[in-house]
Order: sequence, then C-alpha cells, then structure tokens
Amino acid sequence: MRRQRAALPAEATHGWSASIAARVIALDEIRRADTVHCYASSLPGEVGTDGLIAQLLTERRRVVCPRVRAHGQLEHREISAHSQLVGAAFGLREPDLELAPPVDPGICDVIVVPGVAFDVEGGRLGMGGGYYDRFLAQVSAPAVGLAFEMQLVDRLPVSDHDQRVDLIVTELRVIRCR
Repeated sequence: MRRQRAALPAEATHGWSASIAARVIALDEIRRADTVHCYASSLPGEVGTDGLIAQLLTERRRVVCPRVRAHGQLEHREISAHSQLVGAAFGLREPDLELAPPVDPGICDVIVVPGVAFDVEGGRLGMGGGYYDRFLAQVSAPAVGLAFEMQLVDRLPVSDHDQRVDLIVTELRVIRCR
C-alpha cells in the first residue's frame, strides 16, 4: 500500500486532497470545534493538509500540529500561520520550536490523522511506529482519518494497542465508523 500510495500522480493527489479538505471543513465535528489537531503532510502520496490547515486558520480556529519525538511520542504545538511549519526528519513538516508554543493535546476538539490504509470499521494502518496509537489512546476527541479511496481495504488486522478512527474522509465520501 505504501508503494501504491507513493506512486500516485501528484496532480491527482493535490485535487483529491482539496476535495477531502472541503469534506472535512463541512463536518459537524469541525464546525463545532474550536481547536483542531492536524498533521502537516508532505510525504509522497499522502493526503495533503496544506489547504485544510489554511482554511482552519482562515476561520480563526486554533490549529495544533504534532512533532515527532523520541520513543514513539508526539509533541503538540499550536501554529497561528502556515509559515510556522518547517522541514523535519523523514520528510515531515512540523511546527517550529521557536514560533509554535507547546500545548496540551487534551484541548483539541478533533484529531485529524494520517494513515497508510483504513477499513470501514475504523481500523487504521500507520507507518509502523505506533505514534498515533499512543496519542489517540490518551485523548477523547473524535479521530478523523484522511485517505484516498484506494487506501480503503475490506479489513485490517487490529491488535489490542491499535486505536480506531471515528470517521474516514476520502475524496468521494465520509464514512462514520462508530
């Protein structure tokens, strides 16, 4: 699935990502949210979040983005401008330590998460580090997985430590998992 996702044409993923962002912005969960946690995508074939983050900031919502830390942990920082995101390890973009203050992720009303694959029951396959599984286990906000239709599978193997998402948003639809 990683290879298939990485091989998607950039022009297609940009258009699909814009459709996904529009669907996310229209969600009741987002319309009610003051603070949204959202990954800052820059990996080939991953659902891009630039447009989504820009729209959230335009709507004057608080936006929290993760930074990858040691031992499978995420650090959470609030950004007030897209320019506060900088390049990081593994080709990721993360909040600048000097410009984006740390926040307690418990303040987030919605968590937007990436994934390599999802199933319609909310099963999520990540990149294998368990970062989001550990994070989602600590918060109660609804988790929204972003995916292209081609990333949906019938069923994923799920372990006890794996955290499910509540919704999946693709370029074609919104799936309410639970």
